[in-house]
Amino acid sequence: MRYFWILLAICLAPGQAVSSEDTTSFTSDNTAFYEGEKLTYVVYPPGDFKMVIDEASDEGYSFAFIPPEAEYGSAEVLVGVNIYKIRGMSFDDALTRDTAGLREHYGEDVLILPVDSVFSGSGEVIPTFYIDDKKAFIPNVMISYYDGVSEMLIFELVISPTALRFKAEEVFVDCLERFKALPIGDLGYE
Repeated sequence: MRYFWILLAICLAPGQAVSSEDTTSFTSDNTAFYEGEKLTYVVYPPGDFKMVIDEASDEGYSFAFIPPEAEYGSAEVLVGVNIYKIRGMSFDDALTRDTAGLREHYGEDVLILPVDSVFSGSGEVIPTFYIDDKKAFIPNVMISYYDGVSEMLIFELVISPTALRFKAEEVFVDCLERFKALPIGDLGYE
């Protein structure tokens, strides 16, 4: 997995990854807040998942969510989140480079299929893709991209060979549906 994130960083250059020490803050209920240039991002954990910061950032993520009883290195399901500053690059270019990097990493047999109608908690469509290879197990099974104009958030579902894929996909979609991008100054209360 570490190789994939190094490749991703190269593909997104001149984008800049946001580390967990940047302007990201975390709460005791495992919620992450990141203040971008124009939007504030609120990333809630799916279900009762817990947030992992240090081990996840060692692997190249800004942070990740795993089941409450799991350890990071042996979790059957992981939702990794990366925040990239993409100033000077369009969202479409960054997305194209990233999916090309996936194909390069996993080979020409990898299938990258769009998923229809995945929405954030703030109502935007989030481009989401299934990643599959009919000949081999791929741990990275879904990936989503949020266009924050100056930032791109990448959500990734990673599973172990023993995980139930359909259950893991439900967890992933739950995380996306709870995620909010709000104008700076808007607390999101109704």
